[in-house]
Amino acid sequence: MTRRRGTTMVATLQLVVAAVLLFPVLWLYLASIRPSLDTQTGGLIPASLTIDNYRHLFDQRIMLTALRNSFVVAIFSAVITTGLALTAAYSVSRFGYRGRRLVSTTVLVSQVVPTIVLIVPIVVLMRFLGLSNSLQGLALVHLILALPIAFWLLRNFIDELPREIEEAAAMDGCGPVGVLRFVVVPLLRPAIVAVASFAFILSWGEYMVALSLLTSKDVKTLPLAMQTLFQLHGVDLGLVAAAGVVVSFPVAVLFLLVQRQLIAGLASGGVKG
Repeated sequence: MTRRRGTTMVATLQLVVAAVLLFPVLWLYLASIRPSLDTQTGGLIPASLTIDNYRHLFDQRIMLTALRNSFVVAIFSAVITTGLALTAAYSVSRFGYRGRRLVSTTVLVSQVVPTIVLIVPIVVLMRFLGLSNSLQGLALVHLILALPIAFWLLRNFIDELPREIEEAAAMDGCGPVGVLRFVVVPLLRPAIVAVASFAFILSWGEYMVALSLLTSKDVKTLPLAMQTLFQLHGVDLGLVAAAGVVVSFPVAVLFLLVQRQLIAGLASGGVKG
């Protein structure tokens, strides 16, 4: 009886926590399909529903351009980050060359410095390289920000793989690249999905670096484009809510599609520090 009561209390607490966490998300999605006046003056239950907020949102050219820019930057960052982190983590984990400990330590130490402290050096460097106010420069910075965590996740996962499988493949004639491609990558699939998803989400919602680097309307990403919706003399809540849904929806869909691999990859990568 006591055990059943404890289970009931835990389940109730979980429901309360889930309700608290999901309430802002539910409000956002409902506000996006409600008239702005109804959102401001009405209760939680909508008096009417409309898709005018989305229609008005996408009537603005800057939002469509920003949506395309965000996808380009996030996909590029996710793909390149995953590829570089995979090869770097495999080399550090499996090859005993001089300096590999220094590489690992340097990557770890880079995470100690907050991103906000790096804003000015990043802007100066991108101007020196001629990449300021460009999607290429923003994608490069996002890659640099995501790479250390991606490296450590993949390295920890690779450290847990039995070397005997790779040795057997090498005895069958596979070179290092073949072992990585045909043996290690299939075994690393959950970790690779986790790293790619992490890099995509980091790039998709990043605001501070984008605000510092991008000035032209043609290269703004979604978080910056949302800034234009806040007017000096008032805010159209329905329009802002619709923009919030557009920003959050791809991330929600991505998580639903890869949640098993994402959880497995993060759990496996966190086994060993």
